[in-house]
Amino acid sequence: MRTKVGLWIDHRKSTIVTVTDKGEKIGLVIWRVEKQSRRSGDSPLKGSCEPHHVQAEDSHQRTFTEHLNIYYDAIIASIRDAEGIAYEGGLRVPQRPSYYAS
Repeated sequence: MRTKVGLWIDHRKSTIVTVTDKGEKIGLVIWRVEKQSRRSGDSPLKGSCEPHHVQAEDSHQRTFTEHLNIYYDAIIASIRDAEGIAYEGGLRVPQRPSYYAS
């Protein structure tokens, strides 16, 4: 059975259209994470920057990155078996991280 996929990736959701010999299916992957949070507190350009603020920023970045990876994992799982993929979207296709390598 041949499987072709049409993929639209945007900053809030991805629409995945799968076409097989049996018919068509439309799926959505929705990303419910808000914009990456900004650093709170003093700017290092304006004065002191306490180490605990930097650690908090690292924690927010790690959480944001984990959610982003879950979003892309769900997309990849939906298109993994496709023979052909047509991509459209408002975002560039990200570099394929090494842990996605087959």
